[in-house]
Amino acid sequence: MSQTSELDTQTALVATLPSRIFTRSGAPVDTQDDVWAWTDGPFDARLDFRWYAKGFEAFVPALKLALVPFVKGYSCRYADNLDSTFRHFTRIIGECPKASITTKHIANYAARLLAHERWRLGTLSILLQKWVELGLPGVEPQCVRFLAERRKPGNKKGEAVRTRNPVEGPFSEEEYTSLYSSVNAAYGQGELPLWTLLLVRLLLACGGRISQYASLKVCDFDSALSVLKLPQAKTREVHTRVAFLEFDISPQTGRLIVDYLGDMREQGFSDDSAFFPEALVMVQSRRKARASDDLFFGHCAPDSLSQRFRACMLDVAPPTSRLDFAPLPVAPKRFRYTFATRLAEEGASKVVIANRLGHVDLQHVDVYVAASPKIVENIDRTMGAVLAPLARAFKGQLVEDEAHTTHKGAPGSCIIDFRVSTSPVGSCAGKGQGCAFNKPIACYTCFRFEPWLDAPHEKVLVRLQEERAKWASDARMAAVNDEPIRAVEEVIALCSLARDQREDNRDAEAA
Repeated sequence: MSQTSELDTQTALVATLPSRIFTRSGAPVDTQDDVWAWTDGPFDARLDFRWYAKGFEAFVPALKLALVPFVKGYSCRYADNLDSTFRHFTRIIGECPKASITTKHIANYAARLLAHERWRLGTLSILLQKWVELGLPGVEPQCVRFLAERRKPGNKKGEAVRTRNPVEGPFSEEEYTSLYSSVNAAYGQGELPLWTLLLVRLLLACGGRISQYASLKVCDFDSALSVLKLPQAKTREVHTRVAFLEFDISPQTGRLIVDYLGDMREQGFSDDSAFFPEALVMVQSRRKARASDDLFFGHCAPDSLSQRFRACMLDVAPPTSRLDFAPLPVAPKRFRYTFATRLAEEGASKVVIANRLGHVDLQHVDVYVAASPKIVENIDRTMGAVLAPLARAFKGQLVEDEAHTTHKGAPGSCIIDFRVSTSPVGSCAGKGQGCAFNKPIACYTCFRFEPWLDAPHEKVLVRLQEERAKWASDARMAAVNDEPIRAVEEVIALCSLARDQREDNRDAEAA
């Protein structure tokens, strides 16, 4: 193609490009601009065509026309994937085609893709198919047929769930309980903001996508019924706040939410404010501020909320035995996998799982039903005493007796388990205020617990082990007491060490 005819073609294409289009959510996009930027619900979309250079800028007018149907009728993420894949294609092939993209360029691109990048062939196929369908210049029709005949691997959906991947898959029962306990302790010690604790609780309780939590508003929680209306994503509606799914929230989490929202209202937030507002969550934001009348004004972008959440969790994530006791990788998607996997293991049907996940069909829930809980690692319990200190199930402070506790016998501070003994097992540094958890079982994993040195901890351990044995046929129920058992074992070990030190000191004084 000569330079003159190339310029003529570009001029003709620019003339056919509508000056303005509207996205599915109604946002305007000026197509003549070098950068297409718009908001799609809580998402910020941006396609920067200035990236194309070294001859590839000649393809931009046709690329824009090919992208228009996707920008108008699909999510911004879909359009962004198409554009980013075409950018990836131009970067990999390097030299710009002299006239049109040919099957040779496609074959070279496919040959140079890494294993984790091969899904891009399917995405490129979709874009080029629309390109040719619209009769746009720059792509030979044979490219579409060439891609159609090739086996294009997509994302291996469900692989992390099927294999119980320790980095990306669902949490194990051990990880689930230790994560819950670690987050509670970190919040109580002031190491974690309340919004992070609540996001962990809601991720576990609802299994939603991070975009759904980014779309939440204060008014979505019914404090009288302790019910959360979670906005639904991927429903093909104009945005995420068209359809909702209701979830019952536990009383303990409900009380935390009431306190959290009460503090927000005191700070000037209204019922229409974001549940996780950008002003509260983000340290600083580089996003262009939305107009105050925008439905998602003040909301975090989903990616930003996810990144901030993961950053907050880095220092509080507990160790996991599946990764040689490295910190547990925590990402929002893992909570969703865990939520669905636990539903399947409890016997929920595919319809129920799909409904709870907000799926419009059943095609993506098979992986949860098919993945047997037997795949979960079989922890060698004979190593429990050796590995318990690494797991840090006990987070309190061992004291000699009541006289050495924080409140020294104040009402509500003494903890007794009459099922094993009339003697106290320890004290609560919080005097038990506002605590609705099962005492003393939950106490042993609480950072406020102050076990006494000579208390009957061994009797508590025996009772917990007997209760666990009753559920031997149900792995999920049996595992409920695993972390408290580890915590009690740690306390017993600490007491033994302290007694030995006490005897050594007495011997030294006598000598």
